[in-house]
Amino acid sequence: MASLLPKDRILLDVQGQAPPPSKDFVQFIVTPNETIWRTWRITLRNDYKRLMPSELKAPLEDFEHDERLQFDIGRIFGENTLEYAKRLCKGQVDYLMRMSKPLLIYLTSFLELEDVAHLSQTCKFMYEICSAEALWEQIFHHHCDTVTEEMTSLALDMGWKQMFFTNKLQLQVKLRRHQQKRASPDGGTTFLTED
Repeated sequence: MASLLPKDRILLDVQGQAPPPSKDFVQFIVTPNETIWRTWRITLRNDYKRLMPSELKAPLEDFEHDERLQFDIGRIFGENTLEYAKRLCKGQVDYLMRMSKPLLIYLTSFLELEDVAHLSQTCKFMYEICSAEALWEQIFHHHCDTVTEEMTSLALDMGWKQMFFTNKLQLQVKLRRHQQKRASPDGGTTFLTED
């Protein structure tokens, strides 16, 4: 599947500063056909040769055997990034995670509610997608015949997901209270008392 990607497409691009004592700036890039490791040395010496950036390019197949590069990636960017880079180099590209959030929200809105619940349990990223207000707004509009201005206003206060799971009787009560609150001159902060 990775062969379907353009050769100049960047699958992974991480950059940061190495931990002490070196404090060098590094960048690691994975494309569909090679890895690129760039280093910018940081030194207080007046040695200009050490200040020149370096770049190492290697085919994806070589990354699996390059223990030094793997150690550096794990040390600087963490073990999760290292494992992800290893999977990319083996051709295991996660296309779903590469989609934009609005597109994922749109696609998820067509799933059954049980499938949305199962998808939210797969990883943190999908949990964020499945909990997004934009998703639940679309789901609410798909399942409800009419959405009034009052309903939209209430959803902005309580959230589309909570509104979707509120039963009709409770929703009517909440709508009535919300309308009374908006209609009162002080925004519903005072209570009427009988003399």
